[in-house]
Amino acid sequence: MVVGPADIARERFDIIVVDEAHRLRRRVTLGSYFAAFDTASANLGLDKYTHTELDWVQQQAGKTVLFYDKNQSIKPSDVRCEDFVRLKNLPTTRVQPLHSQLRSRGGKDYVKFIQQLLGSQLKDTNAVFKSSKYDLILFESLEEMVNHIKLKDEKLGLSRLVAGYSWPWISKTNPTLKDIQIENIQLQWNSTNEDWVNSANAINEVGCIHTTQGYDLNYAGIIFGKEISYDEEKDEIIVLSQNYHDNGRTGVKDAAELKDFILNIYQTLMLRAIQGTYVYVCDEKLRRYFARHLQNFHQPQSAPEQSIGDENLLRVPLYSLRAAAGTFSAEQHPEDVDTVAIPDKYKTINGLFACTVTGESMNKVIPNGSVCLFSRYTGGSRNGKIVLVELTDRQDPESGSTYTVKEYRSTKTINEEGWEHESITLKPLTNADGYKDIQLSGSELYHLKVIGVFEQVL
Repeated sequence: MVVGPADIARERFDIIVVDEAHRLRRRVTLGSYFAAFDTASANLGLDKYTHTELDWVQQQAGKTVLFYDKNQSIKPSDVRCEDFVRLKNLPTTRVQPLHSQLRSRGGKDYVKFIQQLLGSQLKDTNAVFKSSKYDLILFESLEEMVNHIKLKDEKLGLSRLVAGYSWPWISKTNPTLKDIQIENIQLQWNSTNEDWVNSANAINEVGCIHTTQGYDLNYAGIIFGKEISYDEEKDEIIVLSQNYHDNGRTGVKDAAELKDFILNIYQTLMLRAIQGTYVYVCDEKLRRYFARHLQNFHQPQSAPEQSIGDENLLRVPLYSLRAAAGTFSAEQHPEDVDTVAIPDKYKTINGLFACTVTGESMNKVIPNGSVCLFSRYTGGSRNGKIVLVELTDRQDPESGSTYTVKEYRSTKTINEEGWEHESITLKPLTNADGYKDIQLSGSELYHLKVIGVFEQVL
């Protein structure tokens, strides 16, 4: 059963599992929900002023499982952290820390970096986040960031602009008006609160924390507004409350508490994306701080095209995909990121490309981490050749494909219509232990695509 907090008052449960327990509420700035909150409290015999939805859950369940992250508490109506601390300290409570996350391909290193960045804990001025699996890019131009988010959305889907509450929501009462004016760019807040990420016009709008918290994106373009700045003397992030326009702030009296909410909002936004986060910062001082720790956007140079017989074009695209010489790699989209020089003997061959191969399963031929040259597969027998393959059924349609490099072996059967593959074996060529053949048969065969044929290690 999937129920909302107000439904808890109607019956008892053996077990209640609460996802994102930091979003459970207390009786502060609830708007139209005040009446339902008061009714549920009365039905449970609880004081509406001193008890919270966390109390409702505890009273109505034999056992509770709470997934809680204090760093995702973003508004004054959230149950206070100290209430969860009290619960954690009870002898009947078991606390189980979660040591990894499944959304961001930047992994634990990215999560830790964002916490340190927003917590002003990166004292090493040369600490710059770099990852082959995750894009974290600072843009000097908002127009460029908007354009790149739209390009990512065309290619991958689920790429959105989001921002902190630095602009009033004037389009709520007059949809013809634009809410956000930066440089020569005019933007509008989300036109719907319900499932905005998947709404028809979302790519042309800017989402707020309330329309994106709990969602997964492929790429997020985050606008740090004028309510957040940097004190260069104290070397710490500060907030400018006069530039903060969330109506929910009315319940916040303490400046430190408001700062915690604002930092939690930005941290939550920066952990929405699976493949990458783009950042634009309005405040000049904060931008200088971020520029010390984030890679800046530079327009990539396009790779030169190859042409037969041209002596000067001995470079080919070097793709960012890292084919996994082991099992299939993490889901990814290949993109040209550079070019690489190739031996002169290949100058008359079209369709060459290079990529990095990681892992030990092909170490008899390809050392771990080698940049390898491939010729694009256009047909013919592949038996006994080392190939780069894509297995398209092991992917999310909007998050990329999976690749591996192996020796290709196949068995065929002959029928009235000709021949067809009975099975395909992708064989590791390694001195290392623990690697097995990857066997494909039946419907699995239709999801395998040979991308390239291995030529040599560069």
